Amino acid sequence: MKIGFLPRLQRLNYRSFLVLSTFCFLLSLAASGGQRDGNTVRLYDNSDWWSINRATDSGEEIATQERELGWRTLQILGIELGENMFDRAAARLGKATIIERGDASTGRHQVCYVSAATQAKVYLIFEKAEIGSTFYLFTGGPAWEGADRCVESKAISNRLATTSGVHLGMSPSQLVAILGKPTKRHEGQLVYSFLTRKKTSPEDLKEARERNPDMDEKDFHANYDYYDLGTGVEARFTNSKLTYLAVSKVESN
Repeated sequence: MKIGFLPRLQRLNYRSFLVLSTFCFLLSLAASGGQRDGNTVRLYDNSDWWSINRATDSGEEIATQERELGWRTLQILGIELGENMFDRAAARLGKATIIERGDASTGRHQVCYVSAATQAKVYLIFEKAEIGSTFYLFTGGPAWEGADRCVESKAISNRLATTSGVHLGMSPSQLVAILGKPTKRHEGQLVYSFLTRKKTSPEDLKEARERNPDMDEKDFHANYDYYDLGTGVEARFTNSKLTYLAVSKVESN
């Protein structure tokens, strides 16, 4: 079952990013004809069944909990969700091909890593979408286009866990013990959707001011003193064992 677990702020920001995203997408096509540089490839398909960003309609609407998903769940192998996660993944696991799919609100960039063992493959995938980032940890599932570009790593296995201790094979009750009460519960699935208002750090506020030197003080502080932080988790279970984990973060002023 497809659940739109990211907070509503992602959907509200769609129109503000649509024109720019579409323009950039068209530029990329004109420049490359589908193949970008030596480390970036565009695929014209939606076979990445594990991605939460394949469609603009995320399906069932769910309420958000007014709390924050701890940073320890937003981090795996020391790599935290965010703008620089591809570089951090490359430094930790090796440089992987960047796969581009979709456009505008469904546009997504992905790098994939896979276990080196011959038994059931375990995948760790980092994905940047229009205004958010996600990592996926899963085993099994249908084949998809681009899986042959995943980089093998001995750091990927069924023992791999987020810094908070979430790992494949755990039971629903074990996950709840770490993350607390889920926002939504379905057969074989737990969904968490969090939204909180955060005060901008002095460092980020300084950077925002440098990007907006002509904005008057009142408008600047109204727009940048605080931001919305949306975080989400989707966990799928087979025979009461975790086989798929998606963890996402999106920030919006």
